[in-house]
Amino acid sequence: MAIAFDSNGPTFRHLEYKEYKEHRKPTPDDLVSQIPLMFDVIKAYGIPLFAIQGFEADDIIGTISKKVSMENIECTIITTDKDMDQLVDKYIKIFNPRKKQIRNIDRIRNEMGIEPKSFIDVLALSGDSSDNIPGVPGIGIKTALELIREWKSLENVLSNTDKVKGKKRQENLLKYAESARLSMRLATINTEVPLDYNLEGCRLTNVNNNKLNELFTAYGFNSFLAENHDNN
Repeated sequence: MAIAFDSNGPTFRHLEYKEYKEHRKPTPDDLVSQIPLMFDVIKAYGIPLFAIQGFEADDIIGTISKKVSMENIECTIITTDKDMDQLVDKYIKIFNPRKKQIRNIDRIRNEMGIEPKSFIDVLALSGDSSDNIPGVPGIGIKTALELIREWKSLENVLSNTDKVKGKKRQENLLKYAESARLSMRLATINTEVPLDYNLEGCRLTNVNNNKLNELFTAYGFNSFLAENHDNN
């Protein structure tokens, strides 16, 4: 197991597009004050924690999951972020704890009619309002999926705009082609983040139960405290 956090400061995406996530509200102070407490609990469990300056947690997760996949080992990403669909492959699947749903390669193929990696091309066209990724005006997720199902990639769509249905859609694809290419770069999860990682170090073998009991008592986590006692 490993946990990734965003780091403070701009990422490579902000350097390319200053409006990236610009509309996001600051993290509430009462949550910020609890982050060091979360770190204490994570460390007591012996779970490796990663935060790399200039990169987002998504990039760290993408890098680790692809390293694991390359060793032909199954990996589960726990997230509610739909952008992570692009990482799914034969060995990587996603668990959405909010929906209690597993998303594997077959589910994505059946639901969207595309390969998981092609979801980047979809986001390039539709944009992503949650991250302020612009995409192409007038093209939503449904239309973007239809275009990628037919043409397979963003560049194929842009090379065949004259064959796309709808004059306004054709005009927007031509006018906002560079916006789509920018959006694709912004939406692509970096899977080559330089980080000090090894799979063996992610085994949960260094749990500090005394520290956990101390933290659970201090924070009033009585059910966790009882569970920790039961497991020892």
